[in-house]
Amino acid sequence: MLETISIDVYPWAAPTKKQRAWFDALPADEKRKAIQAAIDEGFDSPLSDKSIEEIIREARAET
Repeated sequence: MLETISIDVYPWAAPTKKQRAWFDALPADEKRKAIQAAIDEGFDSPLSDKSIEEIIREARAET
């Protein structure tokens, strides 16, 4: 028998509490659209010249 687990997925790497609340309130189809839009934006964006440390520091500062 397969085990089912639930994993929270958001269209941001490190969502703020406000972003999580907004996203959690969406219906399932709107959640899928938001995640797909974030994926598309990522593929369409240029490469960053920031280090991973800078990106993590900025993400932590926003939460």
